[in-house]
Order: sequence, then C-alpha cells, then structure tokens
Amino acid sequence: MIDPASSLLRPALGCVLCAALPLLAAETSCRTQPSLPLPPEGRSIVGSDDWLRPGNLRFGLAHPARFMPGSRIEPPARTERKTPPQRQIDVDRMQVLDPADGVERSLRHILDNRIDADGVLVLRRGRVVLDYRRTGFDPANPRLLLEATHPILAMMLVKASAEGLVDRSKGVDRVIPELGGNKGLGKLSLTRLLHGRTGFEWTPGERERWRQEAGWMPGGRVGVRAWLTARSPWPRNASSGADQPSGPEGELLLWAAEKASKKPAAQLLCELQSGIRAQDAAFWASDGQGTPLADGLALSLRDFAALGQGLLDVRARPGRRALVPAWFVDTLAASPSGHGLPASWRGLGDDGAWQYRFVNPGGAGHRAAILGAYGTSLYIDFDRATVVAIYATHPERASPLLMASLRRSWDALAVGQRPASSGRE
Repeated sequence: MIDPASSLLRPALGCVLCAALPLLAAETSCRTQPSLPLPPEGRSIVGSDDWLRPGNLRFGLAHPARFMPGSRIEPPARTERKTPPQRQIDVDRMQVLDPADGVERSLRHILDNRIDADGVLVLRRGRVVLDYRRTGFDPANPRLLLEATHPILAMMLVKASAEGLVDRSKGVDRVIPELGGNKGLGKLSLTRLLHGRTGFEWTPGERERWRQEAGWMPGGRVGVRAWLTARSPWPRNASSGADQPSGPEGELLLWAAEKASKKPAAQLLCELQSGIRAQDAAFWASDGQGTPLADGLALSLRDFAALGQGLLDVRARPGRRALVPAWFVDTLAASPSGHGLPASWRGLGDDGAWQYRFVNPGGAGHRAAILGAYGTSLYIDFDRATVVAIYATHPERASPLLMASLRRSWDALAVGQRPASSGRE
C-alpha cells in the first residue's frame, strides 16, 4: 500500500532537485554575456574604420569588443594550477641566426625587430619556462586571433564527426541546408573544407564585401551568412595554389561546425574552454545580425598556450580528454604529408605542409603549428613536450622574413638553445 504522505513528498522532492539542477550546471558551464561596442567618447583617435590598420593593430587586436558586437564567454571556475618553477629561458643570452642576414643575434632582437612580439609564453612539460611581455601586454586579456581561429574550428568539426554527428564525406550543401541547390557546393565535401583545399575563387570586390558584411569595416547590410546564401555561382579553381588561409570560406567552416554539432558557437567554445582548463574569459565577435564570425575568436595568451598543452595531453594520454580524437593529433604530429603551404607562408620552409588548417613546418620530428596573421602563432613540439605561444603585431600580415623568423624562434625555444644551421641562411 502506498503511503499518501510519501506520494505527496515525491513531487516536492522532484521540485527541489529541479531547482538544484541549474545550480549544479552553473558550476560546470560557462557564462555568456552579449557585448555591444560603446559609442565613441569625444574624438577617438582609433575608430571602427581603421582599428585593424597596421599602426593601430596593437590596440585593436587587444580590444575587439570596443569595435565589434559579440559575446563574452567566462569559462567554468577553476583553481589555477601551481607548477614547480623551472629554469627560465634567457632571451638576451639565447642566440639565433637572424634570417635577414645570417648574423647571430639575441632571441630578444628577433622577437622585437623581426616578429614584433607583444607576448610569448613557452611551456615545457606543462611548466612555464618563458613569459615574455612587451610593456603593457596582459597575458590574461582576450586577443583577436583572426584566421588563427580556423584550425580551432576544424577541431570542433572533427570532434563532431568523431562523435558520429556528421559524415565528413557529405557535401557542404547537405550539412548547411540554407546553401542547398548550388552545384558548386554540392561537389565540395566537408573533408576538403576542413583541409582548406576548396579552390573557391573570390574576387577583390567579394573579399571587400565579405569584410563589410562581417563588420570588419563599415558598409555591411545583410550580414555575412545572408550574403553567402545569396552568392551564386561558387566558382572554383582546380589549381591548389588558389587556396588562401584567410577569406570568406572560413565562415562556412564555422557554420558547418554549428550545424553538425547542433550547438551555437558559444557552447562549442565553452566545451573547448573546459577541455583546456581555460583560466580567462574569451570574446567571440559577431556581425551586425548577431552571427559569430570565423575570424572573430579572441583568447588570452595563457589560454592559447593551454590549447597547445591540451593537444600535447591528447597525444600523451589518449582517451583521457575529449578535446579531439587521438588520431587527429597523431595526424598533425606526423611527418609532413598534407598539401604544400599557401604561397604567403612558404617562407617557413620548402618542406612544410598544411592539413586540417594546421601547419607542419617540416623537418625531422613531430610538430604542428597554428599560424595566424601578423606573427601570431602557436607551435607544438610533441617530441620535446613544448608549446610556444606568440601574440605579435608585425606590420605585414605575412612576409618571407616574418615566416623565417618565426621558424627560427620556434626551433630555438623548443630546443632551449640556438638550433643548428639548417641550410636556410
């Protein structure tokens, strides 16, 4: 016989548990807050039309929320991990061959004069061995990654595929129904989009329109996805040299990741933050319609380095983290087997490769890198368990000298001393 008193208690107990669930979830989830740029006060020297010009980059990249709408994502609260001190790298005593003239100079000279580094964080086996900062740089402040966001989007899409949420052999138009009916997209698989080998052609006028619709410059009217949906046809070039690391097609990568996972960008980022044990808030810029942008993620330097450490951990202890599948990290770490580097990055070396939008700079060993604009990069040496995270504001988006300087600096910091001559003087 059922006790009437207990039957009355069950609904009440259920209500108590229901009320407690949001509190429990709050302890493990992120907090997302919409963000709108404030109206300029007085006569601002840096405005919405020039905040990403070379002379303003250092300020603009560090303060994207002043110029773009978006979302601020606070990661789950975590206790900062204390690690035993380790001998620090001395950037004044470490010598590197300057690729400009082959003369041996200090690493500080290369960082300051060839890369224009604002902050460099080096982790070796999880311990900080270099925390290099230009005056005023805050390693906890989220900074805009621009096209360095794309490899992170590729990770999110690969994770969705590994979880059985999407078949990578599917055409882009099947994953993004809004783009259905276009033959050019129907012949393009998600795999090719992931690798950045789409062959899409974009005229200078289309690139300018993309920047306007995304909100990187004034003039947008409908938003970036509505503009992409209306585009027809989608011409392609069979030549692999037509592919570029930055451009409108990145928006397809983010759109596909959201569709495949059935999660908004902010939730995908929250999962990433949890996976890398992020310490700082992130920012994700959006267009005027509230759509997150493929070049719009901003992470702190500490969390950018933590991303590299997360990939190291996946390979060292496969199965312990759900950041990405272990096979993905093994593919990145293997000897170069992908496509050749885009033309703007070939200063890294003739033996480099590009796959899943990550760079393998070539040479012996297991390594991979995320390469962004203006010298920003994340280098992972799997053999030495070393991560090199660099935020920089070089006046050129990419140049042979900048690429060669990054390669020399990565090698030197991973080894801990000046690398032997590699024949690229």
